[in-house]
Amino acid sequence: MKYLSQETIDMVKKVSVYELADVLGYDLRRSGNHWNLRCPNPNHQEKTPDTYIKISTGYYKCYGGGGCGPEGDAINFYSWHHFEGYDSKKDFYRSVEGIAKLMGIPVQYRDGTILMDESRPTYVPRDRPKVPVIPAASADVCDRTYRRFLDLCPVFDEHLDEWLGSKRQYTREQIGAIGLRSIPKTLDHAKKIVDTLISEGYQIERVPGFTQFLRNGGNPNREEDWFWLIAGKGKYYIPVRDDLGRIIRLRIRTNYDNKKKYVWFSSAPVNEGDFIRRGGAESGAPINVVLPSKVMAIWEPGTDISAIYKIQKALIIEGEHKSYISADRLNMLVFGIPGVGNFREVLPLLKKYGIKEVAIAYDIDAFHDEKKPTGKNEQVFKQLVNLGKQLISEEGIHTELWAWNPKDGKGLDDLLINLKFPVVTDLRTNERLPFAI
Repeated sequence: MKYLSQETIDMVKKVSVYELADVLGYDLRRSGNHWNLRCPNPNHQEKTPDTYIKISTGYYKCYGGGGCGPEGDAINFYSWHHFEGYDSKKDFYRSVEGIAKLMGIPVQYRDGTILMDESRPTYVPRDRPKVPVIPAASADVCDRTYRRFLDLCPVFDEHLDEWLGSKRQYTREQIGAIGLRSIPKTLDHAKKIVDTLISEGYQIERVPGFTQFLRNGGNPNREEDWFWLIAGKGKYYIPVRDDLGRIIRLRIRTNYDNKKKYVWFSSAPVNEGDFIRRGGAESGAPINVVLPSKVMAIWEPGTDISAIYKIQKALIIEGEHKSYISADRLNMLVFGIPGVGNFREVLPLLKKYGIKEVAIAYDIDAFHDEKKPTGKNEQVFKQLVNLGKQLISEEGIHTELWAWNPKDGKGLDDLLINLKFPVVTDLRTNERLPFAI
């Protein structure tokens, strides 16, 4: 085996995911501070492109459902594109070599041998666009602003019917404790709410979702030509809390049913041609920390979970509605992750509260696939195994996988609403266990 020189490796590491994806023929579309494109995992069946390259860092991540998991640099991206995964031991060198040949970088080996495709122009790293990274306001500031904002937002009958209906089965008390609210339908209504926040002294600058737009024909250098408003459109807001009960972000239920159903209430600055906005901040994708609604109703912002709730076991699940419904139906602490590959963000919380029992319940259709030879989505299964191994071996946490018959429901919330319970598997021993919370 011939080993690559460090010079070649260093040059390949300068290749951005954007440059590589462009050469590989991906359709890249600018979306705020990101480039949006389809996932490099050929097994990820997407309805819409779910992968984003962050312009400020050059790194990418797939946020799609199904536990896809690709994220990282150009080497990782190339490996997923060509080898359907990334294992640093077997994929690093062959990916570096492949990128070098593709991008016109001399492939130099430690023995002095050099390979160079003379038909390709010599690679020159592109300058990355300079995008200012605006930090969001503190959790305390966001909480105060969001709570007053939600107080001012309406509750439309069609959304109330959805929340109270057979699919969600929330009670009015649960709706109040969670803080579900409708998005204003008109520009005037939204402007009135934002103006009220400003007049009452609430900070909206750098609170994700609030932003300043430039008036039509306005001069960017004239302060009076800018006005504050909210970003994003959709049906309603779903609050996302941290472990101190603070509402740190809002999730938007969009008007789409076949595309991206949920997006973040986010407002990263944009300066693209006729579309300019400033003053806001990117939302990121934080974990939603959920307690049963009867506890959330008395959960004062800034209060540690352990002060108001006895933690015996935690549930890790994907999705806001699933988190709130499952927490109530099972009367347990739930960590709602924003994407199946984002489980690492849960680990510090498990450590902080000394949690020694965890259940994982991803949507059953995310890892059950009768079309696959093994009957499951291998990428999701790999994510589950990685999470389970880390929880068991590194943290000493008893970890269970909850699964069920797909006919009984897509998500755990559907299963519980249908008055059924999951099948429990101990991820350490692979033994079946009786269902218990």
